[in-house]
Amino acid sequence: MQDLPEKARRALEAAHAEPLSYAVRLVRAPDGRTIAILGEAHLKLAKASAIGKRVVEAFDLRGVETFQKKQITWGRALGVVIHLPRALLRALSFGAIKDSTIVDAKQLPSGFTVELERAKTMPLGLHVASVYMTCFFTVSFLAVLVPVLAPVLPALAAAIVFLAMLFQIHLLALVPGYFVRRYAWSWVVHPFLGILTLRDILMSEGTIRMLEDHPSTREAVVVMGRAHVSGYEALLVERHGFTRVPFPG
Repeated sequence: MQDLPEKARRALEAAHAEPLSYAVRLVRAPDGRTIAILGEAHLKLAKASAIGKRVVEAFDLRGVETFQKKQITWGRALGVVIHLPRALLRALSFGAIKDSTIVDAKQLPSGFTVELERAKTMPLGLHVASVYMTCFFTVSFLAVLVPVLAPVLPALAAAIVFLAMLFQIHLLALVPGYFVRRYAWSWVVHPFLGILTLRDILMSEGTIRMLEDHPSTREAVVVMGRAHVSGYEALLVERHGFTRVPFPG
């Protein structure tokens, strides 16, 4: 922690004090550079949002989680079904709920913000997970409308109910899947696992490239959804020779 500039230390301490919005970890790269990992809730209130902005502003080098929807089958469709409810929630809150710190990082005019998941090719599991999750969320949203659809389109309503039931039954595969979630092939057990694990792998490899491309930068921050933090950190330590740095408090 002492390796970081005071501005960065204070911002990270403030984020650490908001556990509902942020998870903060520190790791040291094999070349000695300190990397701060900021796991965020993608939607947050104004106070937490301001803290996130302070964190990313304190670093000249920033890596961010960004689903590469243009390279992934049905990626754009998945982006819609995931981001539309977020946008609706923000609108209904009249701006009280703020957007992701990742968005704030990308809008900074100085320094470097790197999309960690950029790669020449995407793993097969991500394509499968994208199609699966698009169908899952679409059916889930339509299931809410079944009481309205049933009187006028009973066959469609029945099909939606049937598909929703199949998806619910398949969720049980997450129980055994939990024990193999760290493996790249875990998407075979359940695609929900793949969307996390495979993206953790992409982000860890992207972090290595980011550091290689910016050798003169002394420290960096990476920002991602909280669900990715543990797997991403473990990959850096176990596969890429990083070491964990205890965070004060």
